[in-house]
Amino acid sequence: MNLTRVAPASVLVALALLSASGCSKPPAEDPSVIKAVDNLSGSKEVWAAVDKKDYEGVMTALGKVREKVTTEEQNTQYMILAYKVRERLTETAPNDPKAMEVVALLRGLTTGR
Repeated sequence: MNLTRVAPASVLVALALLSASGCSKPPAEDPSVIKAVDNLSGSKEVWAAVDKKDYEGVMTALGKVREKVTTEEQNTQYMILAYKVRERLTETAPNDPKAMEVVALLRGLTTGR
């Protein structure tokens, strides 16, 4: 995958998500909220893309999840999902430059910068 060609679309998705959230870290990790994150529409597709190391797919799937967010509660769940994805990819990023690029995008998304 060539992230250089994908980057503009991914950056636009990340910026759109960033402007809608502004959350600097995930909310308190209440077990019921975490369980709801797993049930958030589209979260399974996000994790499947992470598992396959399909980084373009990760950003696309996160964008699709974000499109379905209609409440503040869902937005909180979405931000936790994005944060958890970033954590997982951070583990592989030192050995995978493409994962590092996605981590940088997600860092902007989850830190509000």
